[in-house]
Amino acid sequence: MVVVAGSPQFAGAAALSCAAAGRSGAGIVVAALPRSIAPVVVGLAPEVTVAFLPDGDSASVAVRAAEAIGERLERAGSMVIGPGLGDDEATENLLAALFGPPRNRGGIGFGVPGHGAEASGQGVVASSGRPVVVDADALNWLATKDSWWEHVPSERLILTPHAGEMARLVTLESDEVVANASDIARDAAARWSQTVVLKGSPTLVASPDGTIRSCPTPASLATAGSGDVLSGSIGALLAQGLSPRDAAALAVYVGSRAAERVGERYGTLGLVASDLPAAIAEELCSLERMGD
Repeated sequence: MVVVAGSPQFAGAAALSCAAAGRSGAGIVVAALPRSIAPVVVGLAPEVTVAFLPDGDSASVAVRAAEAIGERLERAGSMVIGPGLGDDEATENLLAALFGPPRNRGGIGFGVPGHGAEASGQGVVASSGRPVVVDADALNWLATKDSWWEHVPSERLILTPHAGEMARLVTLESDEVVANASDIARDAAARWSQTVVLKGSPTLVASPDGTIRSCPTPASLATAGSGDVLSGSIGALLAQGLSPRDAAALAVYVGSRAAERVGERYGTLGLVASDLPAAIAEELCSLERMGD
């Protein structure tokens, strides 16, 4: 699988997502990274393979970066986009190249196309045929785009917002999302024709057909980086052939159980996100033994 994540300020997000993917059975994890943060990510997750992205924040550099990611994705089973990418011009251009360049809210249709996949208004996400987990800064980028879901194939994405990110995506207030979480998640999944994982207590997995699964979520998961771990775990399960709804539901369930396992040692306040990948592997091992 391919992980597009991390920036100088948030290199740890990429490492957490990659580590969780590895512990969830992804096999080979390719981290698409700026050269400047690769040593940090590899130092924290030494099993990853690095695809160095070209330096620069221009649209032409972003297109070359997207093409490099697309080449790696041809040999992968899934992709994660968003953890720790930031919100600068380089990220804006990279996401536009990956998703195809829809106009900002208030515009009409797509922006000015580039070349390659972008020449037809398509980016790597639309053209690859691979399932994609969309998290964090990539969600915030989508929230600024008009009717983005009309330009992505149905049931291609697994979106993993917390209440604040969901509020931006559906133009509501966060407290409205919390108060009506099930209805909002179900309606969004149907409208977008994508799987939605609305993180909270409980965490909800909504499918485009209207079904929704609920999983109790320990309070200990309200810690920095736990969402990056979840996105990596979902991506790994997708790479192994699970459907979007099953990959998301299993990752949420296993991640919650892993947090409970860690909580027995460190308590609710002592858990940090880097505790989770190994605990996820232990939970998956327990499930595997139950099936024997």
